[in-house]
Amino acid sequence: MLSAVDLDALARLQETSFELAGEGLRSSWPPESAMDAAQLGKFFEEHRYCVLATATRDGRPVARPVAYTVVGASFWLATVRGSRLRNLERTPWVSLVVSDGDAGSHRAVVVDGSVTVVDGPPADVARAWQVRHGSPAQWADAWVLLQPGRLLSYAAPDAR
Repeated sequence: MLSAVDLDALARLQETSFELAGEGLRSSWPPESAMDAAQLGKFFEEHRYCVLATATRDGRPVARPVAYTVVGASFWLATVRGSRLRNLERTPWVSLVVSDGDAGSHRAVVVDGSVTVVDGPPADVARAWQVRHGSPAQWADAWVLLQPGRLLSYAAPDAR
């Protein structure tokens, strides 16, 4: 289990996110189909990669798979120098998507929020990364701290 994750805080954020969501979003992502705290924890434990969406200089979305870890209620990503890092420094806001399955057994989590780019992770994040991914991210030129402003999840009936 991801012991460093504050599942209660993520579940509270999801509850607030659904309360603030518009009717269109709530019809696509019905709150009654959301994962609870334990299901979120299991889901994040099962998936080490997500798709991260950033914005280019001209506002075009760019989505790429990246590794992540969760510590507390924050998501951490290691990155190299390149377009992703330039995008994040220019527009410090992202969407992160973790999904699996198909048809009646799919599950997904969407996290949106502001990011901070830092040179290196705190010691607890470095340890969590190494445990989760099997090695330190010595290749990383920078680390991205995503502090979620919104979190929504969905689990189809056969995925529960």
